[in-house]
Amino acid sequence: MKHPFSLALTALVALLGVVLVGMFVFRAMNGAVIPPDWRNDDDTTDGGGDTDSSDDGSDASPTATSTSGNMIVTSPSADEVIGLPLVIKGSARVFESTFNYRLLDSNGTVLAEGNAMTGAPDVGVFGDFTVTTSYTTPTGTAGTLEVFDYSAKDGAVIDLVTLPVKFPTMESMVVKTYWTNTETSGLCSSVTATERRIAKSVAVGYAALTELLAGPNTPESSAQLSTSIPSFVFIKSLTINDGVAKVEFSKSLETGGSCRVGSIRAQIESTLKQFPTVTSVIISTEGRSPAESLQP
Repeated sequence: MKHPFSLALTALVALLGVVLVGMFVFRAMNGAVIPPDWRNDDDTTDGGGDTDSSDDGSDASPTATSTSGNMIVTSPSADEVIGLPLVIKGSARVFESTFNYRLLDSNGTVLAEGNAMTGAPDVGVFGDFTVTTSYTTPTGTAGTLEVFDYSAKDGAVIDLVTLPVKFPTMESMVVKTYWTNTETSGLCSSVTATERRIAKSVAVGYAALTELLAGPNTPESSAQLSTSIPSFVFIKSLTINDGVAKVEFSKSLETGGSCRVGSIRAQIESTLKQFPTVTSVIISTEGRSPAESLQP
């Protein structure tokens, strides 16, 4: 016969086992034992910095997604009335800091598309971005904004953010922007004009330069057009008096090479001289006189 103490100990162990099994079953029924990253167990990151995510944002609202994997769009918000130009803001963790965007109307017509870069300080980390782009006249009042990345592995669309947007009722006008052409790249001052739609404004010179600084869009790039103006340049001031346009840019406009400098001048001067109120252009950069600016 077992000692009473042994029987009591055996019963206590059995009771403890029942309690532990019950706790495990309860947690499993409530999802606590499911791995927290189960939705992303197919995510892979290669050594080249390209990150593919199987999370396509399907857990978010079926009509609007502002976050998807490595892409976050903070502006515009879903169903917002966008301006002209369209300004897209957010942050992304993308291969070579480059991502893509596309704006479509209710018929699926592409009104604007292109690529841009984030300000990521290093590979594999998020970087903020701001994109400013014009777009052609839409059909209807509703559209869709897509911001995404292309996989470096197979070219598939990844990290897609899709937002419904609304188009404003407004007057618009067309201005010209001037670009370098790869077919005539040996001619430093040779430029080619394309048209951009902008909101009707009395400050058309400033608006046209803003379009120029935004860089070529996808159709322009496909037509072998490019820009000699460095990225992230912005206008400090612009005045037009007695036919003379004086424009000061941020110091990031400064770059080397006599041919490139000549091309930059041609792009800026041609964009401003399209207006009958401008007969000559004086260019300067922050902290430098016009004579000191844009030297080879």
